[in-house]
Amino acid sequence: MVEHVVESAYENYRIRKCIIYYYLDDDSIHIDEIKEENSGIPQGYFIKRQGIVKANSPNGEKLTWKDLNLQSEVMIFGKKFRICDCDPFTKKFYADQGLSLNESEPFPEIDIEDKFKNIDMKENFDNISQLKEYNEVKLGGGHPNKSLKQFIENDRKVLNFDIAWFDEKYDKEEKNYKMNFYLADGMVEVREIRVSNSGKDPFPYLLRKSKLAKKPTFSYCPGLLTKREEYYAPKDFVLGNYMNIYNRNCLITDCDEFTKRWYKTNLGIDMVPITVQRNPPQKVIHPVPPHNGFGSDEDSLRNVLSLNPQSKIKYVTKLFKSDKHILRFNAKLISPVHSDSERKFIVSFFVRDDSIQIFEVADKNSGRITCKFMERKTQKNPYTNKYYNEKDFIVGNSIYINKYIFKLTECDDYTKKYMKDNPDLFRDSDISAIVSRIRLAGVKYPSLEDFVVEVLKVLDPDGKDFLARPEISEGFKK
Repeated sequence: MVEHVVESAYENYRIRKCIIYYYLDDDSIHIDEIKEENSGIPQGYFIKRQGIVKANSPNGEKLTWKDLNLQSEVMIFGKKFRICDCDPFTKKFYADQGLSLNESEPFPEIDIEDKFKNIDMKENFDNISQLKEYNEVKLGGGHPNKSLKQFIENDRKVLNFDIAWFDEKYDKEEKNYKMNFYLADGMVEVREIRVSNSGKDPFPYLLRKSKLAKKPTFSYCPGLLTKREEYYAPKDFVLGNYMNIYNRNCLITDCDEFTKRWYKTNLGIDMVPITVQRNPPQKVIHPVPPHNGFGSDEDSLRNVLSLNPQSKIKYVTKLFKSDKHILRFNAKLISPVHSDSERKFIVSFFVRDDSIQIFEVADKNSGRITCKFMERKTQKNPYTNKYYNEKDFIVGNSIYINKYIFKLTECDDYTKKYMKDNPDLFRDSDISAIVSRIRLAGVKYPSLEDFVVEVLKVLDPDGKDFLARPEISEGFKK
């Protein structure tokens, strides 16, 4: 195998002896390098046993024994191997398969003198001169300074520019920077402009102080190669021009007063700031993520609004005023299953924190047990997306909880008294409010007596002179 060498001044390549092992049972290959004493390089396993894909194979075909032959080259993982010879077993196997191998060739050898002959002195003269200069300075020789005059004349003179870069790949926004060009050594520095509450980490530099190449070239050993790049100079920083900072096309928009005077005195250029039409910043609306199932909705929302969630704000006035008020209702389950219609529930509403608790009451020999159906907690109305409150708990209403529909059929005496004591919350429990609503319906009649007569006709069409509570309820619905 021929290996290219880029870090040595004495050779451009070296030849490494390897043995290729091909396993017929699974078409795998492993390559072992023949160790040489005092070689100075690690040797041993070159490629561990595995299936090798052919180079430039569109279908990913594996390398097989049919692709190997003497006096031929094979490409494995970007390295070219020259097959020179093989053992007797390999020759016998190819003969049994009816394939003939090429003639063996001697292993290529190269001595030290040939290594020196491989170096092209014309192309590598700059590299060798740099290496000599480096060795002289390291041994305490002269310290050449070709830019001493430029440094003395322009020390502490800095050209300052405003540049803008539109990030089309990630943020989709315009970013502004301050660029400094140091006349003493021709280096460029690009600083970030920190904006409060921008949501970004305050990185101080987009580009640290260094020479900026117009078309930078990358190398494995940049310290030993002569720089052939063309660097940016003051003549390239005219307002309105674009400059490339490592694939970032930045527009030069403005400069300070010292820079304007320097360009007018030294280059005869009037630096006129350019106006850039900037789009107004877009208001980003971050939607509130849905409830993740852990805790309550308020717990998830507090984690969204703050990095350090605070405890839930409690309504102390309501807590002390309605501490022991509990509204209890008998309820039945609305379900298409016939057996569910016989189930009985007690729905308790705690006024102090708007929490709900459901308890199931089972009859004897019903096959069910009396137990707690739902733990005490707050619940949302899926139709209004608001939490249930005491106004929603009225006899005849339906409560939708966890995909179950409960119809409130009856309430206890304490709940009735609580409703009468709070007519502003429970309008149906206020007798005066009910009477006022009934009178409002009789406005279109000549007198109140005519309205009452019409109401009685509707409530008692058969003239029984006796009305039960269900009949009165159905009549007023009409």
